[in-house]
Amino acid sequence: MISSAADADGPGPRRDARRALSRRVRLPLPASDPGLLRLTAALRTVLSVGLTLAVLALLGVPLRIQVTGAMAALISTIAVSETRLRDQAVTLALGLPVAGATVAAGTALAPHRIAADTVFVLVIFGAVYVRRFGLRGKALGMIAFQMFFIAQFVQVETARLAQVGLALLVAFGCGALVRFGLLRVTPEQTLDLLMGSFRTRLRQAVGAMAALAEAAERDGPAGESNGPAVSGGSAVSGKPSAPAAPAGGGPDGTGRERAERRLRQRIVRLHEGALMIQDRLEDSTPDASTAEAVQRRIAGMEVTAERLAAVLLDGERPPHTPLVTVRLRELYEAVGRDWLQKRTPVGLAHVRDRLLGYRENENLTGLPAGDQEALRAMGELAFSVLGLRVALGAADGDDENDSPRTRQYREELETEELSRRAESGLRAERGPRAESSLRGRPDAEETPEERGASGVARRRDGDGGAESEPPEDEETAEPGGLRRPSTRTAFQVTVGSAMAIVGGELLSPQRWYWAVLTCWVVFLGTASTGEILVKGYRRLAGTAVGVVAGAGLTGLVAGHTGVSFALILFCVFAAFYFAPVSHTLTSFFMTAMLGLLFTLLNTFSRDIFVLRVEETAIGVVCGLTAALLVLPIRTAEHTDELLRTVLERLSDVTQEAVRRLSGERPGVSGGAPPGARDATVVPAAPGAGDGSGVPASVPSGPSGPSAHPVDLLEAARELDDALDGLRSAVQPLTHPVSPLRSRSQTARYVVALLDSAAYHARGLAAVAEQLTGDSRITPDPRVAAAAGRLTRNLRTLTRSLEEPEEQRDEALLPGSDTLTIAVIDHPSRSPVGSRVARHIHRLDEIVIGLAEPLGVRVEGARGAGGAAGATGEAAAG
Repeated sequence: MISSAADADGPGPRRDARRALSRRVRLPLPASDPGLLRLTAALRTVLSVGLTLAVLALLGVPLRIQVTGAMAALISTIAVSETRLRDQAVTLALGLPVAGATVAAGTALAPHRIAADTVFVLVIFGAVYVRRFGLRGKALGMIAFQMFFIAQFVQVETARLAQVGLALLVAFGCGALVRFGLLRVTPEQTLDLLMGSFRTRLRQAVGAMAALAEAAERDGPAGESNGPAVSGGSAVSGKPSAPAAPAGGGPDGTGRERAERRLRQRIVRLHEGALMIQDRLEDSTPDASTAEAVQRRIAGMEVTAERLAAVLLDGERPPHTPLVTVRLRELYEAVGRDWLQKRTPVGLAHVRDRLLGYRENENLTGLPAGDQEALRAMGELAFSVLGLRVALGAADGDDENDSPRTRQYREELETEELSRRAESGLRAERGPRAESSLRGRPDAEETPEERGASGVARRRDGDGGAESEPPEDEETAEPGGLRRPSTRTAFQVTVGSAMAIVGGELLSPQRWYWAVLTCWVVFLGTASTGEILVKGYRRLAGTAVGVVAGAGLTGLVAGHTGVSFALILFCVFAAFYFAPVSHTLTSFFMTAMLGLLFTLLNTFSRDIFVLRVEETAIGVVCGLTAALLVLPIRTAEHTDELLRTVLERLSDVTQEAVRRLSGERPGVSGGAPPGARDATVVPAAPGAGDGSGVPASVPSGPSGPSAHPVDLLEAARELDDALDGLRSAVQPLTHPVSPLRSRSQTARYVVALLDSAAYHARGLAAVAEQLTGDSRITPDPRVAAAAGRLTRNLRTLTRSLEEPEEQRDEALLPGSDTLTIAVIDHPSRSPVGSRVARHIHRLDEIVIGLAEPLGVRVEGARGAGGAAGATGEAAAG
């Protein structure tokens, strides 16, 4: 019997490291702050600022120098954001001379207004332009800009530059002490915390499922359900439909509706936690094989949890019996007792064994039809948990409590891990291009979706060396010149800041820098005029409310220096704790902190707060004006580009998953002409079809001379990243103050359909990843035909966005009702094959449903409105 998959590397440090990875976290962690990332960042900032103030106070430097040091500690702490501690140290060391040079220049030029303004504009341009070099470039640019700004804000005399230099040394030293000593957090520890938060979210999701099952027993079966929500609240179980208000249902249905909403929220949060773990695996696991195994198992757990939610939320299924509720409660208790992180308690072994047994058809025979699919999904979830424990090396010693069947499952999982590690080693020997990787797309600059860019910059900044990437073709090559995002944004921010300097100085020669700071901030993490407008609105609203709070606080703490410093530290903590979730709250706390700071500097007046709001408004207007006039990126253009990316990623995942399910080796493709994304097919049964006019075939993945192996789970994660970017980009359209009601409804509808599509694509990817060696599924020929039609329709939708005028006459191929009858309602093969058929069928429906909002015809339908008939619902747009 194989003892552990870790033995592929032999006993010793590597296996011990993998075991330690699974044992560090013992207590459940808050689900609202996965991995305690926000809490850690806020505490690190407060400790750095507080320690800097304490040291400078002991040194007896003037108050203005203390403020300069405190602000330098704050900036150096929040600017450095690499994952590896070594990279953080390098960036921090490079940031000190950058900070010294810019604060010295700002202090020396302060009396010369025109020269200072000119240099400030140049600093702004350079600070934005260097973002193209990843997180290190972004950090150094932010330090340069903020330190020049601090020199204008504090207005220290030139004679005190030596003291300013001392303050910078203390600030960076205290920041390093906190980061690498007092609050040292390694990537491995962060992953442990994220795993603990994921377990907490999984437990919450299972608890919500149990609550829904109980509500269904109490209130009776629902009349109709839209299915579960994933990644944004879309329906994934039933036919795709536009988001709708909760059905009435009377008082009897209220409890069920509330339970359904809660479950949808829990599934969304579980998906977010899974993505955060996958983003940090490369730097947080002992080796690449372990990272790949953990990524596969986390994705499997997420998909099986979503599938279980889909079964419970599907009102078209037969009602379940109390047995399902009992088993859900057992699963809830098992997860709550640290099932994921340490050795399985003896008392829970029988629970795990019983749930695993539901994977076998013979154990479901004789049970009510309404229970079978839910129990099978619970069995798959238990199997995914066992697989994660094997991947982490945490399952050693559990077999003494196992049943024979569970021991067999464990040995199968261990054998699978050994096989995958061997295959990974062979691919690595063939060269870096064939390596099964956890690598992202080859762009290294900050995007509106900073979470996606963090992974890219992390890889590029790691060793300072270039990463081996596949050659780029014309479609995937990064734009150059003024089309490069960092270059375009640099010009926009520079022009906007120049306008803000002029407008701010006309309003107040002393506080003009607030307008410039606002203009800088509204361009951070935005990529279109609509996003800039929304962020500017939020900053202005937070500032206005913060003015009121700050005015009240300054009146209460006047003359109490210690209380003022304590409240300043609290505001700093709150501002950076809420920064990832609410820019409005960040602006609120920063404005309140400024009021307290002016009190310490003895420069506070009510007029300053009014001026703060006015300067903020000027900065917002200048930023928006620059975005509209200088190399503008309209919201519609930006969303169309991101929508094309989502559709391409969806096509990549679907093609690769179907090809693997048909028996091809991962990443192998035929010799189709370059540029044909789906030219190579795997034939199914001769003459098979579904009445759609598409031959029964299974599309293969990207092909041609430059075809490369495809990491299916990485492709699925890229689909999620692209969808997150699209969801962020449409916020200006879906914002409550948006006057474009029709476009808002259309945007919500399209994103809801794509959320559903992403769920089904992840489901296909998870099933395909579970097949190893020569395993394959031979679906009904109509399923193969639907897969070919799906790929063709996705290509048509993508081309309609690229060349809307030329593709106006091209239409989508309609779906087939016989697929639903023959495959979904009467599966003649295994439950896995039925699941594959269901995923492809739903994807087919969703893509047809996208026709109407995107203005594409469906063959045999009257205009674009035929999409509504394909989905059973009218499009919201």
